[in-house]
Amino acid sequence: MDTPLTVLLVEDSMPAESTAAACLTMNPSDSSRFLLNHAHTLEQAVACLAHQSADLVLLDLELSHQGGLDAFDAIRKAASQTPVILLAGTSNLPLSMEAVRRGAQDCLIKSQLSRAQLTQAILYAVERNHANHKIDSLSGELKAANESLERLSLIDPLTELLNRRGLQQVLSREIQWTRRDELELLALLIDLDDFRRINDVLGHAVGDVVLKEVARKLKASLRGTDYIARISGDKFVVLLPQTRPAEGVQVAEKVRLAISGMPVSVSSKETIHLTASLGLVSIAPGDPSVDELLSRSHPILYQSKESGKNRVSFEPWQREQNYSYSTIQSALRNRERFYAVKQAIFDLNNQEKIGYEFLSRASVDGFEMPEDFFRACIEAHILTLVDHLCLKNCLSAAAALALGGRCHLNLFPSTIIDIPVQHLLEDFPQTFGRGNFCIEVSEQQIIGDPSYLSASINAFKQAGILIAIDDVGFGRSCLESLIILEPDIVKVDKRFVKGIAQDRFREQSLRRLLKVAKALDAEVVAEGIETPDDLRMLQDLDVRYGQGYLLERPS
Repeated sequence: MDTPLTVLLVEDSMPAESTAAACLTMNPSDSSRFLLNHAHTLEQAVACLAHQSADLVLLDLELSHQGGLDAFDAIRKAASQTPVILLAGTSNLPLSMEAVRRGAQDCLIKSQLSRAQLTQAILYAVERNHANHKIDSLSGELKAANESLERLSLIDPLTELLNRRGLQQVLSREIQWTRRDELELLALLIDLDDFRRINDVLGHAVGDVVLKEVARKLKASLRGTDYIARISGDKFVVLLPQTRPAEGVQVAEKVRLAISGMPVSVSSKETIHLTASLGLVSIAPGDPSVDELLSRSHPILYQSKESGKNRVSFEPWQREQNYSYSTIQSALRNRERFYAVKQAIFDLNNQEKIGYEFLSRASVDGFEMPEDFFRACIEAHILTLVDHLCLKNCLSAAAALALGGRCHLNLFPSTIIDIPVQHLLEDFPQTFGRGNFCIEVSEQQIIGDPSYLSASINAFKQAGILIAIDDVGFGRSCLESLIILEPDIVKVDKRFVKGIAQDRFREQSLRRLLKVAKALDAEVVAEGIETPDDLRMLQDLDVRYGQGYLLERPS
């Protein structure tokens, strides 16, 4: 043994009077085998274990103040991984046996203690403890490996969605619940349009990037209770538990718009515009397999393909719902369908509110959130109309609430171009102080050379309205937008902020972005602050302002 074992002896007796101490020190050779520390009380022992590790604890169960099982439990709590040998009198044997059942390594009778017996017990206890820890560690690794293998057998490695086997597992479970509770279960089959051309022209590596982006959009568009699977190259299936037909149609349209409404950037110079054809069917308890599900949904899907692609087809029972996508488009033209909510922006140093961002919502089932109803507006060619309506609603809400601080409003770049600035300014209060209002323009919506926005942006600035570039730092970010448009405020995208406390890459990237903002003399606002750890990291990085669910939810 190269290093002596550290033994903590916990007993009332002084070292000179201790039988255990004598057994470990009577032979000079034991000085290289054991390093003995002595604690006279339980409190001293706990304090010693808190500041110095021990290879083993010798605990006298007959301590004056707090002996017995309470003393053993306190030692185990202070050092759960350290083996404990009990020293007991003949009258304490039942108590000792209970402590052994709770995890003590051994129990020795003090009156019968010998040097050979104690030495052997210590060495065996330490060795057993090491062996048990190794077994526990290997068992944990084996369990983790088995769980990982089980997960891999159910998950598509490219998209991290369910594979066919994983889909079958959840389908079987959902059908059982459907039978038991008489719930409705729908399935949505999704097939990307002309995906083979992407693989043939741009290569399979680009095709894989596209598939992963589609998977991300599907996850963002669906509920947490829905299941998404990739069942072949460019085919996906979504299970919609407890969903009525009319609701399923709305979900299907949201998914279609999510895929077709935003381009997929495969490189700095290459952007792909995707569409998908979809088929929506109900699942009967008599269709328990994935193959049966696909055989019923493929004909519905092909109706979408044959009708021109980029559309949703339904079973006959769904056509009877009198559903028409034009009803959604019609609803979105009505200003009364929109309302505004606000979310405070905070000074992260003192948690004081410095302003509010006003956000739009729609009272249209399935299309309540901006990312959903604006996609529908783009397809219906009414984006500028609706965006302008939302601006007016947000300005009215801000005036009615008469809140202090700065008021942030969102506008699409296309709206800024389509409507002359002087007309947009007419929507603002007749008199307002310089810096009272801020217009946020999402960097993700700026297409190509941002200089086409310069004249309009400068006109807003001359009128005393601040400009913020929103959603910076994720996806298709471009330094050119910041340099050319010279915003007063840079808003860091929530996907960049979420989890930054545990992500070294995001932390380093944000440090670089902060240097750019400082060079531009722009204020930085971090969006999407949801955890105390992320908040502390932003404070450590000297990010002055922020907003997010941790601080205040939209209301």
